[in-house]
Amino acid sequence: MIACYAGGERGARDAARSGSAVVVVDAFRASATIAVLVSKGARVVPVASIEEARVYGGADLRAGERGSAKVAGFDFGNSPTEILGSEVPPGSTVVFSTTNGTRVVEAARGAPAVFVGAFVNASALANALARGDHGSLMVVGCGWEGRRASEDEAAAGAILHRLVERGVELDGRARRVVEAYRGRSLERLRDNRAARRLERLGYERDLDLCLAEDAVPVVPRLVEGVFVRETTEA
Repeated sequence: MIACYAGGERGARDAARSGSAVVVVDAFRASATIAVLVSKGARVVPVASIEEARVYGGADLRAGERGSAKVAGFDFGNSPTEILGSEVPPGSTVVFSTTNGTRVVEAARGAPAVFVGAFVNASALANALARGDHGSLMVVGCGWEGRRASEDEAAAGAILHRLVERGVELDGRARRVVEAYRGRSLERLRDNRAARRLERLGYERDLDLCLAEDAVPVVPRLVEGVFVRETTEA
């Protein structure tokens, strides 16, 4: 298997068209939120728009954000720590929409396999991917409203670094992402634009969790439009 790196919706769309499996990386915070939800046994339905989330039939709970703030009327924001401390009954269907992450997931539809990953599940995800028969793999950093995001590139680097340790080959761009990850202190990410935005909104605890490597060791996989826990991750 060869693992590559790309950014944003275009990168996800191109990967899907080429037949690559896709890992969507939204480190602050969609990937961590989905990981927490599936760790609780929830089924997560990603949708691109708030309106889609509002009208989605069969949802037990709704979660999401715009501009990092919780959507009015939803049960949860895009806050992994809020959800971690809340009751989410196993088997619940949670419809989920965010500014960037769910749009990139939408762009990846049609790929033979779609996962979400970040710091919180980097090792579990690498284990599952290295055992899989995916041929080629694209790790996609979501970015923020079309711009690069250092936290997503660093989290992608964490995943790719672990894939190398498991014998996976990287292309040139993926190797550069790994080099940047290895040379960057996670503490520096606490002072980037995204982190400061979350701090202003009172989400410091989310930063702590989102930067904790392997804190939520599950593998969310998109199956018929729903993220569920990969059963072969162990």
